[in-house]
Amino acid sequence: MKHKFYTAIFCSALIVSLVSCSPVSSVSSSVSEQTGTFIDSYVNSVSDTAPIMISGKYNSIDVDYVVSSYPVILQARTQSQKPLTEVINIAESFGEKYSTDGFPQAGLFIKASLDDDSSAVELINSFLNSFDAATEDLVSGGNKAVEYINAYDNDAEQQKLRFGFNANVIKNSQAENKLAFISKDNNPSATDFKVFNEPLGIDIKSSDLSKFYPSDSNQSSSSATMTDLQFKVVSPQGAPAAALAQYAKSSNLEITQPAQVQAAFTKGDADFIVFDSVNGLKLSAKNGNNYKLVRMVTYGNLYVVSTGNDEDNEFTRDDYVVSYGQGLVPDLAFKAVYGE
Repeated sequence: MKHKFYTAIFCSALIVSLVSCSPVSSVSSSVSEQTGTFIDSYVNSVSDTAPIMISGKYNSIDVDYVVSSYPVILQARTQSQKPLTEVINIAESFGEKYSTDGFPQAGLFIKASLDDDSSAVELINSFLNSFDAATEDLVSGGNKAVEYINAYDNDAEQQKLRFGFNANVIKNSQAENKLAFISKDNNPSATDFKVFNEPLGIDIKSSDLSKFYPSDSNQSSSSATMTDLQFKVVSPQGAPAAALAQYAKSSNLEITQPAQVQAAFTKGDADFIVFDSVNGLKLSAKNGNNYKLVRMVTYGNLYVVSTGNDEDNEFTRDDYVVSYGQGLVPDLAFKAVYGE
């Protein structure tokens, strides 16, 4: 298809974009005029891109390409009658342009008062050691994560209700780390974060990082791990929740919708929060810097997917493209690579 309809759906709520693996929901129908952009239409949530990939249409318009995250692509692929082809890996393209391993997505935050509690150091390290082991497992295939999810409940639907996905998503995606988990040793340094500031419109400083954030001068002196979760942890449904799968049956683990995770920064009663790293830092700043970034969990697993409608199979501005989360990190990362 070689014509443009310059429309856009503006986000009405903060969404944890690439983090989400939530069930397919209906897309919004309200539109507003937008001219001269690469993206023609935005939907609110990453899950809203699934029905567009499946049908190849949006508001009765043939869609050539959809910008979405890997878990949602995987879900849509099982229901689509036509092949869905990942033609561009945005994280790789971003990395090539800015000399990084990708762009920051999910992060683990620690409550600032807990970060400063000298009596809790051993307990904090034991939790982080367990979390680090979980992310290392996910980077290398996710076998343990699959075991933990299946141990929570053998029913795939019950797994999906708890995590936003089932064990097969981890099994099928993590052979090549398609969810872009980051091991402790590969967490970006405070200096490394500076490269993201300009393209993503952020300013991550050393003061935003926890005392327990990985660095050469900060290494845990303990190898102890936490079997029973002794902290209150809040996470959105979606990929990063897999790093907490061993605690799935714990009442201290709340896995919920993004809006509820966002609210946790204001409430301030969670010890740890998993959230979009950039927006989490912004929320913390609005609440008196009440949380610190203690781990990067994932880089963005963002792709441009062909629906099979493009006649010349070349991704250009002439094609009709749908994305999600206007102005949020995935959108900013895409625009950092391809411009407006």
